[in-house]
Amino acid sequence: MNRHRLLVALVLADILTAFSTIGSELFFIWTLPGELQDYALTHNAEIFSHGLFLTPLWALTVIATVVAWIGLLNLWWFARRLYLGAWIAWMFLLLLSGPSVMTPLGTMFSSAEGVVGGAILGLVYFSELSRHFERPRVHAPATARVTT
Repeated sequence: MNRHRLLVALVLADILTAFSTIGSELFFIWTLPGELQDYALTHNAEIFSHGLFLTPLWALTVIATVVAWIGLLNLWWFARRLYLGAWIAWMFLLLLSGPSVMTPLGTMFSSAEGVVGGAILGLVYFSELSRHFERPRVHAPATARVTT
C-alpha cells in the first residue's frame, strides 16, 4: 500500500475515532450508574468552569488537531510537529483535568484513537514519508550584485 494512502486512511480513522469517542460519551452516559453519571456530568462542567487556563488549552488543542489533520493530508512540512504538539497538549490537559469516568464504548474508541495516533506519528517520523514533512531547503543562496 502506498504510504500516502495509508496516512490518509489513518487520519480519517483518527477523525472517526475522535468523534466516536465524543458521541459515545454523550449518547451512552445513561448506561453508567447514577453516582458515576453525576460525577461525569459535574466533572466535565468543572473543567470548563476553570476557564482561565483549561478552556483555552482545550480550545487550542482542538484547533491544533484539526489544522494538523488538514496539514497531514496535504503533506505540509509543519503538520507532523503540530500533530505531535497537539497530542502532548492533550495529554497535559488530561493530566490537569483529574480523575474521569468514561463509558466502556467511549473508552474503547479513546484507546483506538491512541493506537491510530501512534501509527500516524510512527508513519510521519519513521518511514520514507517523513521526507515530505521536512522543511524546504534553499539550494542556492540568493546573492545580489551591485553594479556601478
